[in-house]
Amino acid sequence: MPLKFKKLLSVPNKIQQVALLGNCNKSASFLKFVNSISENLVLVRGEFDTPTIPTSKNPAEEIPLNTVIVQGSFRIGLCNGYTLVPKNDPLSLLTLARQLDVDILLWGGTHNVEAYTLEGKFFINPGSCTGAFSTDWVQEGIEENYKAGDNNEEHTATEPKTETQEDNDQEAKESVNGEAVAKGSAEDEEKDQPTKQSEQPAAGDQEPPKTSNGEGHAEEDDSSDEEFDDIDINGGGIPSFCLLDIQDITCILYIYTYVDNEVKVDKVVYKKD
Repeated sequence: MPLKFKKLLSVPNKIQQVALLGNCNKSASFLKFVNSISENLVLVRGEFDTPTIPTSKNPAEEIPLNTVIVQGSFRIGLCNGYTLVPKNDPLSLLTLARQLDVDILLWGGTHNVEAYTLEGKFFINPGSCTGAFSTDWVQEGIEENYKAGDNNEEHTATEPKTETQEDNDQEAKESVNGEAVAKGSAEDEEKDQPTKQSEQPAAGDQEPPKTSNGEGHAEEDDSSDEEFDDIDINGGGIPSFCLLDIQDITCILYIYTYVDNEVKVDKVVYKKD
C-alpha cells in the first residue's frame, strides 16, 4: 500500500467500520494494519482467499461470499464479484442488489475503481488499495480517467484523420508498380482507350511505394517500437480506496486514487429515494 494512503488511514477514531471485498486474508501484515484502523472489520471471500479466518471469537470463522451491513438508514451489500456471471455486468450486480435488498452494493474483483447509480441503487467498486495485478482485460482509456491535465499529444492515435492524410492514404492504395493513378482522368482514359497497355517505368525511375507518411516502411517500423506504460503492464492496477460518509439519507463517497506519486480525491453524492 502506498505510504501516503497509510498516513491518510492511520488517523485514530475517524473510521467506524472497514469493509474488505476479498483476496485480502493471506497477508497477516495487511490484516494487522486494517485492524489498527478499526476493530469493526467486515470481509467477504475472494477467489484466492482461504474459506476461514481466525478471529478472537472463533479460531476458524467462515468467510461469506456476500453479506449485508447497516449504516444509518442504508443497507449496504458486500461481495467480491467473481461469482457474478457475466463478471462486472451492471445487470448482474443489479440482480444481486435486489436479492440482498440493499441500497448500496460494494463489489470488488476488478481492481478498477468505479461508481454509478442504476435504478435508484448505488454501485461502488473501490478498486485495489495496493494496486494489485489483475488478469482482466485492461479497460480502454482507464489511465485518462485518473490523470488530470493529460497532454493532447497522447490522444493523437485516436484522432480522426485530416483531409490531407486521407488523400495520402488513398494515393498509396491506388499506386500500381510505383505509379500513382489519377482518380478521375484515368477512368475517362480507359473509356476512350479500352485496349490501352500499361507502361512500365525505367528501372532508374522506379520509386518504392509510399505509405501515408511518405517514408516507405517507416510506419510499419514505428509500430514495433510502441511503448507500453505501467497501466498496460500491470493489468490496470492503480492504487485506490473509497470512504463513505453517511448522514441521514445522504451518502457522500470519497474516491482516493494514487497516480504519479500524488493522491487524487473525487467526491460523489448519493441520496436515498
